Amino acid sequence: MIGLVMSFAFPELKEFRKRRIYQIMTDRFAGMNQSSCIDLNSYCGGDFKGIRSKLDYIQNLGYNAIWISPTVEQVSNSISAYHGYWFSNFYGTNPHFGSEQDLKDLINEAHKRDIFVIADVVYNHVGSCPGGSQDFSCVVTFPLPEYYHPDCYIYDWNNDTLVQNCRLYGLPDLDQDHPFVRQQLLNWAQWYQQQFNFDGFRIDTVKHIDHKFWKDLRKVTPWFNIGEIYDGSYTYLRQFTNQEEVHSTFNYPLFFAISNAIGNSQSMYQLSNTFSESVLVFEDDVYDLGVFFENHDNPRFLAAHNDIKKYENALALIHTWVGIPVLYYGQEQDLVGGFDSENRQALWLFGYDQNANHYQFIKQLNDIRCKIPFDQLDQKELYVSDNFYSYSRGNRVMVALTNAGKGSSQIFYNVENSPFSANTKICDIFSKECINVNIDGSVDIYLNQGQTKVYIMESDMI
Repeated sequence: MIGLVMSFAFPELKEFRKRRIYQIMTDRFAGMNQSSCIDLNSYCGGDFKGIRSKLDYIQNLGYNAIWISPTVEQVSNSISAYHGYWFSNFYGTNPHFGSEQDLKDLINEAHKRDIFVIADVVYNHVGSCPGGSQDFSCVVTFPLPEYYHPDCYIYDWNNDTLVQNCRLYGLPDLDQDHPFVRQQLLNWAQWYQQQFNFDGFRIDTVKHIDHKFWKDLRKVTPWFNIGEIYDGSYTYLRQFTNQEEVHSTFNYPLFFAISNAIGNSQSMYQLSNTFSESVLVFEDDVYDLGVFFENHDNPRFLAAHNDIKKYENALALIHTWVGIPVLYYGQEQDLVGGFDSENRQALWLFGYDQNANHYQFIKQLNDIRCKIPFDQLDQKELYVSDNFYSYSRGNRVMVALTNAGKGSSQIFYNVENSPFSANTKICDIFSKECINVNIDGSVDIYLNQGQTKVYIMESDMI
């Protein structure tokens, strides 16, 4: 029996289209007892109070939503659960991050500032216990072997049965078909939302659970749920994101296209093809997709592609592309790091400089999103070549991107059919350079040494 959804308030789903999300790894963002964080595989001291103390920093950068690490109490035998994904007591709060009241205080303070708080939740697996693969005694909420799928590993990622029933990284895999497990997860999801007044959930490892569970979950969690589905196919993503299952997902196909087309200087036609396919498959729901190019599960862009100009092109893209922009903490301070846990460095070791070049660069992008209603503007491709891509948002924004990179020669493109009327004065938000649209409605664009430009009408300049 599923049960009825509890009665409490939460934001309308489409309200998230107006949001800009700042992803926080709680243990690495800010804290009251910060360490030198030499061991990146252990707790470093970030906590709820630390996040609360830095809300000005986030708000000034232009974000009105934060996605924080899972807050749930972790398996007690491991100091490596700093990331929060090894659940033990679903109804407990991780003491390394603070108390239940500390979490409530953070959420209350965020709400006073009109900042949404997104919880990170896991329904697929729990943390490992010290007694081996069949020891579940340290998992307070699910301590019995019967609550789990048999111990197996995923040797074929195209086999849905293996993907949904076998262990991810060796972690105990919950059996959502077991009546107790299913009902407990559904009940907990409602309790968690009501207890802390979150605005939405980010759901971990969506593709590792069958569709029946997501349909049941949707019935009792009608608020904003954005799922992690690590796959490059929009058709595959769409299987889990519809009116009956998870509301939205992160735009992983675009993530891969950004890495290839901009980072690796492959053809910008990859961006063109990705955009066309996303609209074809998701239609209006494309506005709900999370748009990003860094997160806690992948190497940071500057580690994989050591080019600051390509980095700026990627930043401009995720903040102007159709969907919800998501920035991983530290991108504004140019953090560099490879695979886990190098991509999870403590931000306090680098500082919170609000005058840093890319802090200001990102702030300019978010300032424009505050002024111009991107959630109401369609996206239209204007020009594509191997090294250049341009698109518009309604009749108010025109974006020019290149993958030429730092030190490249000046390139010129005449973009026909711009979104602006003839002779309109338009300005690049970064350089503040203003030009007039040609009499035929085209725009002459010059990009120097791999720069990106975002043009708006002079009357929209801040």
